[in-house]
Amino acid sequence: MTVDLDHAGGGTVVHEGNEIGFCSMRCRERFLADPGRFLDASAAPQAMPPAGGTKWTCPMHPQIVADGPGACPICGMALEPITISADGEENPELHDMLRRFRASIVLTAPLLLLGMSDLLPGRPVQHALSPALISWIELALATPVVLWGGRPFFERGWASVRNRSLNMFTLIALGTGVAYLFSVVATIAPGLLPATVRDAHGALPVYFEPAAAIVTLVLLGQVLELRARARTRSALRALLGLAPKTARRVESDEERDVPLEDVHPGDVLRVRPGERVPVDGVVLEGSASVDESMITGESLPVEKIPGSKITGGTVNLNGTFLMRAERVGEGTLLAQIVRLVSEAQRSRAPIQR
Repeated sequence: MTVDLDHAGGGTVVHEGNEIGFCSMRCRERFLADPGRFLDASAAPQAMPPAGGTKWTCPMHPQIVADGPGACPICGMALEPITISADGEENPELHDMLRRFRASIVLTAPLLLLGMSDLLPGRPVQHALSPALISWIELALATPVVLWGGRPFFERGWASVRNRSLNMFTLIALGTGVAYLFSVVATIAPGLLPATVRDAHGALPVYFEPAAAIVTLVLLGQVLELRARARTRSALRALLGLAPKTARRVESDEERDVPLEDVHPGDVLRVRPGERVPVDGVVLEGSASVDESMITGESLPVEKIPGSKITGGTVNLNGTFLMRAERVGEGTLLAQIVRLVSEAQRSRAPIQR
């Protein structure tokens, strides 16, 4: 894992002339206690490098960079790939949170109705069921919501305490956990609680309803946030999909289709009518009308003649021309747009820092 020195949450330490950044204060203290353990490469377990060299980062803390998927050591959120690919898969965290939210809301809805039933005229539920039975029903409804639906929040909250980087999940885990545990004791073993926590009638209050409601609402917030990020990444994948998979390279008197990854600066490419321009470059021979609306928003086609600059991903409407590749891969304008939008998505406003 690497940490940006300018955004190191745990500060920096100068060791043997090298400045080292830390994601949290706990990591910094562990390093200061035994620097050799972390600097000795032979003592570290050797792991296979990930296929393709994909780097992963935290959506809330972009200074955290890892070689593979995992959890952010600061906030506990699942890491996501830094580089967006056109054939990327859906975010598994979104599916997990959505599944937990759906199950939680099904159990929380009757729990809320039961908890507010004493507001009904005549209090029919209280006359039909004893307070102890109502507490047991609420316990049965709230337990899956808090323990299973809220499990990611407890894991992230514990990680924040372990790394000494308290955050929102610390508060959620503490609040819902204490409310749930107190209610469990009040239901199963009420004799263990002192008289000072009882009401005027000697009854013990239970807080299953707010604990489950908080977990469900936070799950809803996570689903909405993950869906917003998923829509952005889907739009970026669609933008990347504008680039063709192959290009027609001209070599001496021979032309052949090659994968886009095999195109290098200086290669001469032929673009035929109806095809998308594979990479950024300049027109060498021929002329054509090119649709650049995906870049400029201009609906009218632009005439391209020898010497004209041309952008990858645009569409050749008519005519055939030869072009020289100048910027390929991550250097194309299309790839730079995707990278900048992706970085903006992971950045935070100064007031959030």
